[in-house]
This record gives sequence, C-alpha cells and structure tokens, in this order.
Amino acid sequence: MSRAASEPRPLAAADVERAALTVARAFAWHEPWGAWALPDERTREDRLRGMVANDIRERFLPLGRASTIDGLSVSLWCPPASSPNAAAFGPRRDDDAYELFGDRLEALRAGDELLRTLVPDGDHWYLDTLATEPARMGEGLGGTLLDHDLAQLDAAGETAALDTHTPENVAFYERRGFRVVASSEVPHGGPPLFVMLRTPRRA
Repeated sequence: MSRAASEPRPLAAADVERAALTVARAFAWHEPWGAWALPDERTREDRLRGMVANDIRERFLPLGRASTIDGLSVSLWCPPASSPNAAAFGPRRDDDAYELFGDRLEALRAGDELLRTLVPDGDHWYLDTLATEPARMGEGLGGTLLDHDLAQLDAAGETAALDTHTPENVAFYERRGFRVVASSEVPHGGPPLFVMLRTPRRA
C-alpha cells in the first residue's frame, strides 16, 4: 500500500535541497542520460545534486516553474519564448554549466545542439525535469504532479514540450496527450532521444 502524500504545490525555497536530492537520485540511477552524462558512479549523485540545487535556486524558482509533492516528486519547467523571463532564463546550460561535466563537456554540447534542431518552433513551456524519489516510484506521484501542471497549462491555453530517453517514458507522456514529433540518438554513444509536444486540451 502506498504511503499518503500531500497535494501538488509550487516548489518553495525550503524544498530545494530535498527536491535536488530527489532529482539526483532519479537521474543518477534510473535514467540513461545520467549514466551517459556522468559515467563515474562514485560522484554521479552528488554532482547532480549540486547542479540541480543551484539550477532550481537561480533559474527555475525565479524565472520558470517548479512544482512538487513533498519534495518526493519534482517538476521543473523552462519558460516559453514569449515569457518576460525567457531572456534572463537563457539557454538550458551556459558555459559554466558545461564545465561541470568535465570530460563529457563536448559530448553534452553536441547532444544539446542536436536537441535544439529537433524541438519544434513555437511558444511552449518546456518540461526540463520530472523526477520521483526512487523509493516512491510506482505510487503515481509523478503522474499526479504532471497532471496538476498540465491542468494549469490547459487552463491558460498553453502548449508543452519535452524530451525523454526511453520507450516507457514515451508511453507515460503519450497517456497525457503528448506526441512524438522527432526522434534520434544522443551523439557520442548517448541514449535514444524522443522530442514530444502537447497542445492544450479544452475543457
């Protein structure tokens, strides 16, 4: 039986460390991107946790959107081009961020450049991250959180986009109205890459 969890809500500054740990644990051990981008298992989780905490504080909280369920499930959204925050938010990773990936720097740059060519033109909120604490996976937290976020986008008539790396994830997002609009493989031995788009649903 799953344990009770709170309702989805905006992520607050007090949630940052717990949220960053959730994302780090999920992407370090349960997403192929994590193993590809940070191949050293000894440092992977800690490095991701630091990167994510900094990103949430400096970008997603003040300039994008961030939601959570008890810090156990986390969603992070990049603003659309039409948002007044878009210019300040900037590209997903700047030069300082790439440097954190060490030997994987150029491979990550190549992967991000490929992604930029695949993401469709147009105005959309971009789901950068959806992650659930691994010990709580399978309880429906991620789906509940994403449904909450998408309901808000639907109410505002806004489009959503994302990229993901496994057929299982594709099926999860398809059940919520996303469709694959492009696919490839991340260069330099990276995982599959699926770009998905969702137009708002009308009430």
